[in-house]
Amino acid sequence: MANKKNEQNRMEALKSYSIPTWNELPNLDLYMDQVITLMEEYLSAYKKPEDKVITPSMVNNYVKLGVIPKPYKKRYGRIHLAYLTMVCSLKQIMPISDVQKLLPLTLKEDEVKQAFSAFSTAQKQIFQQVTEGVMASQQTLDETENATFSDFFEKAVQVALTGNIYKILSELIADRANLFNN
Repeated sequence: MANKKNEQNRMEALKSYSIPTWNELPNLDLYMDQVITLMEEYLSAYKKPEDKVITPSMVNNYVKLGVIPKPYKKRYGRIHLAYLTMVCSLKQIMPISDVQKLLPLTLKEDEVKQAFSAFSTAQKQIFQQVTEGVMASQQTLDETENATFSDFFEKAVQVALTGNIYKILSELIADRANLFNN
């Protein structure tokens, strides 16, 4: 029963989860440890208790690979936080090379703001809609007296395969977006 309650709590948290808006991002320069603390909070939905969503090494590698802009005097600003939030969210499902196609370093600040605002809005809406749909299906299964392992398996596979096709389609769209950047 505790497992079911934990699952319900996790789904409720996912349904209401949202990243900050552009205006909610700190408008001051931060050091690496401050960035990591904020990003752990912003990306809490992606984190299992035993995992790290982001580490200083990851941030340094993203800078070296040209995934996010270089810090200014070892400090990170609002643009860095926006890039990191989007990169860390998208890398859960897309290869970094495709994320780079969608978020080139050539974006100006107003373009980053626009992209982040669209990303923030979409993230909130999609997490809510998808979680509500899965919760409704789960409730239907829970209320079915004769629900079997097979019923739960089928629902889990449907959700996973939906994620799979969305992953494939997002990669195709990223390739197409890259054509506009070249």
